[in-house]
Amino acid sequence: MYKVKMSIDLNGPQIEFSGILAASVHEMKNSLSMLINYLDNVIEHFEKDKTSDIKLLSQLQYNAKHVNNNLMQLLALYRLENSLYSLNIGYNPVVELVEDLIAQNKTLMDYKGITLDVDIDSNLYWFYDKDLVAGSLNSIINNSFKYTKDLIRISAYEADAYLNICIEDNGTGYPDHMLQNGRTQESSISFKTGNTGLGLYFSSMVARFHKNKEREGFITLKNSSVYGGGCFCISLP
Repeated sequence: MYKVKMSIDLNGPQIEFSGILAASVHEMKNSLSMLINYLDNVIEHFEKDKTSDIKLLSQLQYNAKHVNNNLMQLLALYRLENSLYSLNIGYNPVVELVEDLIAQNKTLMDYKGITLDVDIDSNLYWFYDKDLVAGSLNSIINNSFKYTKDLIRISAYEADAYLNICIEDNGTGYPDHMLQNGRTQESSISFKTGNTGLGLYFSSMVARFHKNKEREGFITLKNSSVYGGGCFCISLP
């Protein structure tokens, strides 16, 4: 639960805004999750009838999930930065993590005609918080839906004692100013342009909360030499 701090003075009660915002985000997320579940059921029904309305419903589902992901990220960031989240580090298979994400996004990939290429060893296991890493990757995959032409590739491998999970596409790639911001990408947030970079900021925080002795996780952005589009990687020690 989220605590709302109050203090009493001569001017009356004062409520900490961050607590109100966190509680409000939590309520909105729950309501939106119910809507998404309803949409999933409706889409499943229309898929059986092969109706053309499935395209409109899929787009609605995508937008609803996008908003829901943003709310989940805001909530997680609040909990992380206020020491309200306890990392749940487990020794998990990486391929199952990715397969779960693919299942969640299959309807929209089919609707957009996106081909998915997965290159992950089934024997690759690593220590990480499954919920946080899944939230990070899901955000990047959803972002790729907007910019890819028709291909998304997800790969994972171990190098230099880090687990590297990469998502790349065959779109136009990241702009230069994003590639110049370094590993954490925290400076990519811009409210003036409307591109807050929330997903990248969240991914950066998720990576940094994964630590092993003196090493901590990080994210990197580059433009893929294989497909020509953007390539996001999260590296966990």
